[in-house]
Amino acid sequence: MVMENVKRRILIMEDNEEMRSLLEDFFEEAGYWADSIEKGTYAFAKLMKDAFDLIVTDIRMPGFSGLDILPGLKRLQPETPIIVITAFGGEEIHRKALEKGATAYLEKPIHFQEFRKLIQEVLPPKEKNGRYKKWSES
Repeated sequence: MVMENVKRRILIMEDNEEMRSLLEDFFEEAGYWADSIEKGTYAFAKLMKDAFDLIVTDIRMPGFSGLDILPGLKRLQPETPIIVITAFGGEEIHRKALEKGATAYLEKPIHFQEFRKLIQEVLPPKEKNGRYKKWSES
């Protein structure tokens, strides 16, 4: 399955350098423009100056965790879907992530075929006029 070849902007928030690099490569190979940060504390400065089409965040990071910053991310860019990824999941973490503003939740290890499908589900399709339709859960 081929992803849209549109330079959409993706923000990756992941403290593990190897995983961050893997995610950047994944998005760039799929035709996206990927930017990344390694600490949750950097997220707000990045979101104040740049708009993103998708945010992918790990939960466990130094400083603020992905769960800590979810409400702030939604306030700064309310229309941007957020995918939370974690190696330390479970029902409680999944519920909290969705309550705090995550659009979707995925446990590590990431199966990239499943991840690709999830991205296609949460990113709004591009309209003929070049704008993007709003994503909704309906």
